[in-house]
Amino acid sequence: MLRSEAFLRLEEYSKALPDLAKVVGIDNKNLGALNNFALALLKCNKYTESRDIFEYVIEIQPKNLDARINLCNVYQALGAPEKALKLAFSAIEIDLTSAPAFNNLGTALGELTMVDEARQAYMTALYLNPAYLPTIINLAEIESKFENYSNAISLYEDALNTQKITVNDKELIKYYLSYPYLSSGRIQEGWTNYEYGFNTLLPKGAVRSKRKFIQKRWSQLGDKKSRILIWTEQGVGDEILFSSCLLDMHDLGYNVVLECDIRMINLYKRTYPKFDVRCELFTPEGFHLLNDFDLHCPMGALPGIFRNSIEAFPNIFQSMLVDEQLSLKAKELLAPLQGKKLLGICWRSGKLSLLRNLNYTSLLDWGPIFSKKDEYYFINLQYGDCEHELCEAEQKFGIKIHRWSEIDLKNDMEFIFALISNLNAVVTVGTAVSTMAGSVNVETHIMMKNSWVLLGQKVIYPWFPKIKPYVAEPRSSVSELINIVAKNI
Repeated sequence: MLRSEAFLRLEEYSKALPDLAKVVGIDNKNLGALNNFALALLKCNKYTESRDIFEYVIEIQPKNLDARINLCNVYQALGAPEKALKLAFSAIEIDLTSAPAFNNLGTALGELTMVDEARQAYMTALYLNPAYLPTIINLAEIESKFENYSNAISLYEDALNTQKITVNDKELIKYYLSYPYLSSGRIQEGWTNYEYGFNTLLPKGAVRSKRKFIQKRWSQLGDKKSRILIWTEQGVGDEILFSSCLLDMHDLGYNVVLECDIRMINLYKRTYPKFDVRCELFTPEGFHLLNDFDLHCPMGALPGIFRNSIEAFPNIFQSMLVDEQLSLKAKELLAPLQGKKLLGICWRSGKLSLLRNLNYTSLLDWGPIFSKKDEYYFINLQYGDCEHELCEAEQKFGIKIHRWSEIDLKNDMEFIFALISNLNAVVTVGTAVSTMAGSVNVETHIMMKNSWVLLGQKVIYPWFPKIKPYVAEPRSSVSELINIVAKNI
């Protein structure tokens, strides 16, 4: 038991699991061990197992506050905000002075898009415990959603100045602080803090790669003899965004080995022929299989080296070089569509939730764009299961949205780039489709909430010159921009 508690204090949750399992196996009424076991499972992303144990604890002891608070977190992770909301209220009934309970209430309300109510819950939690870090982060994120970046920055900076903050918490706050800095145009400060995005306390979905290196980090211009590994640590959309900095390294003659998503290898090889490009080579524990390099740098750190001001974004842009044969195949596919322009469309992310959907649109709202059916052929770029949505829109608007079942719009990256490069324009929301289209220099109209990627701009998209942003007001739906886009395409 002592060893498992030590592992919990060290946040080595997976190592604590075997001992805790033994304890609860011997005594299945040991509430302390059960709570710890369920918490360790939660931290290891074993949500269903964690849920079952917390529910068992509450069955034994209905007023167990810790179990209710933690079970609320489990339901949030499982995407069940209604259940999380019910548990948050029940926890508050047990203890009206619990900051974690009010914080959970705020999170559940936020997931249900009740943003004003969520803010009030967070403010109550902060009143009860001004140093409670999860509430500081959650409240600052809400301030950022409403573009109150100075308020968000103040919350984070005040937290950094408290006496009791740990080194790990300080790094976590600095990472979250990077976003309001970038969003408000404080670019250099933003990239400096963005470097802390490898913190182990980041929630699932926000955590970047845990690669381990014996080599030192490359972080400044100069040495061109050393072999530098550039490695990707984020999703394809952000990877493409940051890859625009690779041109600087390529043209300056740096000796680079680039490890990337296997779907992107040939694109990078064509675009940056001086680089040694290969797939990611590391063990599940994060250790490198090849150590044929002298220094390393995550791709997400490149903007902090090359893009510390809006002026640092080049006017001349090197687009991704698509495969010529695949481009010809795409041309053949599109050849029957004569006499009108080709417009690619993407209206949402492949991942759906109430909160995420606020940043996306419904295809049934695209009437103003589909009214241009005499001018455009519409080409589907939305990956995932969307056939029902496409059929609904076709029936409602009397249009045809062209798609081909043999194209894998999620995994056949090479062909997707080739297809997009043969379109006249793309209309999309803030998904990877926007950066893919921008990276092949296709006219792109992106509907979005104000975001850190704009770096304080609203009428230009700094990363790719052919992307035109249409930014929704904080309380408006992105779909309200559709009329504006329709007038501009």
